[in-house]
Amino acid sequence: MQAGNWIALAGIILTATMAILTLIINIRKHRDEVQRKERLLEIEHAHIPHLEFNLGCNFYGPQQAKSKMPATKNLFWRCIFLALAILLFFWINLSKATNYYVAKNHSSANDANPGTLNAPWKTIQHAAETLQPGDTVFIRSGNYSEPVSTTRSGSGINGAIVFAAFPGEKPAIDGSIVSSGRTGFGIAHSFITLIGLEICNWETGIWMELGSHIELADCEVHHCVFGIGAANGAHDFVLNRVEIHHFDLDGFDASPSGGADCYNGTLNDCAAHTARDRQQNVDGFALGHGTQHDFVFNRCTTYDVFDGFDISARNTTLNRCLAYDCMNGAYKLWQDQIKLVNCIGYNSAVANVEIDWDEKPGRTLLINCTFFDAKVFTIWVENSADTLSMYNCILAGGDNIGLAFEQMGVGNYHGDYNIFHNDESSRGIAIAYTDEFTLDQIRAGGWTNYSGQDGHSLVVNSAESLFVNPTKLDFHLLRSSPAIDRGTSVSAPSEDYEGNPRPKGTGYDIGAYEYQFPTEVSNNNTRQCLPELITLDQNYPNPFNAETSIGYTLPQASEVEINIFNIYGQEVATLVAGNRVAGSHKITWNGKDDAGHLVASGVYLYSLKANQIVKTRKLLLIR
Repeated sequence: MQAGNWIALAGIILTATMAILTLIINIRKHRDEVQRKERLLEIEHAHIPHLEFNLGCNFYGPQQAKSKMPATKNLFWRCIFLALAILLFFWINLSKATNYYVAKNHSSANDANPGTLNAPWKTIQHAAETLQPGDTVFIRSGNYSEPVSTTRSGSGINGAIVFAAFPGEKPAIDGSIVSSGRTGFGIAHSFITLIGLEICNWETGIWMELGSHIELADCEVHHCVFGIGAANGAHDFVLNRVEIHHFDLDGFDASPSGGADCYNGTLNDCAAHTARDRQQNVDGFALGHGTQHDFVFNRCTTYDVFDGFDISARNTTLNRCLAYDCMNGAYKLWQDQIKLVNCIGYNSAVANVEIDWDEKPGRTLLINCTFFDAKVFTIWVENSADTLSMYNCILAGGDNIGLAFEQMGVGNYHGDYNIFHNDESSRGIAIAYTDEFTLDQIRAGGWTNYSGQDGHSLVVNSAESLFVNPTKLDFHLLRSSPAIDRGTSVSAPSEDYEGNPRPKGTGYDIGAYEYQFPTEVSNNNTRQCLPELITLDQNYPNPFNAETSIGYTLPQASEVEINIFNIYGQEVATLVAGNRVAGSHKITWNGKDDAGHLVASGVYLYSLKANQIVKTRKLLLIR
């Protein structure tokens, strides 16, 4: 039975159990009430044996009250039997879920087969036409030159219809030789799940519309005009660990497309990168214009596109996201109630954050973000009717203007506990290109007097005083960084960009990273600031191509194992095996397995085991 079915069954059992418990409580209350009345009547009968009551209520004499108890017990057992019958009914329906197999390269593959492992179907579309709610088709490796479209919905009770790569294999739905069909996988139904599929060489890789409760997990979509689209009312969908690359227009886009708005979409650990046509307005992740709402991006990455995140849907949150090397902007924000938390943006050709006017006032909140090295604006606000609130953020390394307001007036700005730096020190902040403040003027309080904001904010003269290595784009904080413990706790997140808890010291740090207090050795070789806990850091960079670094700390000397696993739990490489001293350590993985072979792109797990403690994180390798 599929995982979704187990969840549904668990919900049914929980509901039935709660109903039974409620029934038992009510029966006990009824029994206690009857017994209470029985005792009262016994007392009355002891004094007035033949008194009868008629007060508009049904009072029973002692023998009558006792006669009601068997009926109460019978009611209890009848309800128990009914609850068990309901559970049995749903169990029978859930257990009907079936696993099927498609293997085009199998010697006996045929759609007339029963779809078993030894007699598989030949086409995925036949599976789409056959599967019922709760069913799963496992697709063996091979290039499937066919467009696929769903034909029915799964259900919330019996489970989703699942199209999954066979464990350890990666089938490709490849449109390079297909003459008909413009979409690799079309989803126009609800409760549909795709797992581990590669979809390439189509006009549109995956198209979702009309349906809901759709999940895409561990899929790769590439070399398409459009990567993944959600349109015409698609809602309540989730993308987990999906990589989209080499596309002409948008990597991921949700927009009405002439129909109903999309809403309630969540993207976790996804990547969109590498525009094929650099002359186009190519977005990594886009939420199209309209009244769409309620999207969440967690730990998503985009680069080498025109705009990284082009967000025009209200109530959208970006948490621990990364956008860099964008031909225009890292974060282009249009709508109301957009929030960036623990986000990083750098190396944008125009702006790291661009707040555009969509003819309606909107509110944007930036909290604990780090923005570095934009060519024109680190942050740009187009219209004075849009409100920008910014706290615990670092603006550094800008080539032209740090914080820019296109129009006169800064009543729309609310900010404090930020750090300002700009390579062009004479243009730290500019209002309508008329009222401008140098870094020295900001430090001296000129900007605070002008705006009434940033009373606790800081100014630094060098990015090197903030970060470990800004030249190599390592934005971890130096031990001596003025960002440490200088932020506000108001609205501050409970974790940093890497998932480390905040605050680590006596206060919240400014920027996307919380300083982790590594071990240091003094001149007389005595240890200072030994870590108190075993920790495993998020790898950096992530995603990575050639190699990535992994940091970890030990409070005492320990036997340590650090291994790399694929998403199926198979061990790929061993990075550490042996005793390590207390303190902070860093290792490098070059993307190869233990045999020295380069592993494929995708999501991997890395695990640290020490002193019977196991810690695990995810990383993304992109070739």
